[in-house]
Amino acid sequence: MKIERIDTFAGHRGAVYALEKAVDQALFYSAGADGWVVQWNLEKPDLGKVIAQIQGSAYAMRLDQLSGILWVAQNNEGIHGIDLVSLERVFSIPMLNQSIFDIQFWGDQVWVASSHGMITVIDRMSHLVSKHIKVGEAHVRCLHVVGQHIFAGYSDGFIRVFNAQFELKYAQLAHEKRVFSIVSAGDRIFSVGGDAHIRSWDWHSNELISALPGIPAHIQAINSMVLSPCGHYLATGSMDKTIKIWDVGTLTLRKVIDFARYGGHKHSINALIWSTYADLLVSGSDDKQISVWKID
Repeated sequence: MKIERIDTFAGHRGAVYALEKAVDQALFYSAGADGWVVQWNLEKPDLGKVIAQIQGSAYAMRLDQLSGILWVAQNNEGIHGIDLVSLERVFSIPMLNQSIFDIQFWGDQVWVASSHGMITVIDRMSHLVSKHIKVGEAHVRCLHVVGQHIFAGYSDGFIRVFNAQFELKYAQLAHEKRVFSIVSAGDRIFSVGGDAHIRSWDWHSNELISALPGIPAHIQAINSMVLSPCGHYLATGSMDKTIKIWDVGTLTLRKVIDFARYGGHKHSINALIWSTYADLLVSGSDDKQISVWKID
């Protein structure tokens, strides 16, 4: 496997916490501690365009490809909808005194993961809150849709699985510390968290069955994990400043991307996306920079 750093995008004045792909796969969006929402073009490095500015930091954002509206979470305030054509703020949903960690679209619902054990379900069209789901006080750190269920990772190490009727169907202690990211490939579910391990699960008969032992993947918390467009590889980004590439089938380590060997990040890696545009992996970090990697 060959790794090459293509570009580094600079301009944010604080840590980069969130990355999101655009409909045009040459474009992507970033947000973070400075409150800037920036559009970037992979064909034109370092020419970012600030499309919105919010007060405070943003840990999460998600593009609604049906409406062309970017949902941006403002910590302790709520969610703002940015129309990507007019660049106007077209709606705001108050969610006071909550840190918002993830947003997922699921049919006509929008599920929002936040602090204090709260999942807020919002109608996708009307932008009205339809349900609050609370299971304890542990923060809800990530969400992932698999078929007729949505998987939620919590800061108490549990993965909790809900159906579209908002019912808790299953709970599994998955990590010793917080669950930060969940992805799926077929019937396989992968999770990472604060214990720096990758766990692989089979989702059968509405329960998680351990497919492989937990693998000590990094030396510090794993903040983000993404699946490659081909479906054969996973990328993990960690507080230990490294990105690692794994084989999906065996969780064999294929490559380590760090500063010493590839000129990688100097601080914690918070967010990853793997674009179908030229098969490029994009990473955002506490070092205020975004790096773009070509992986052959």
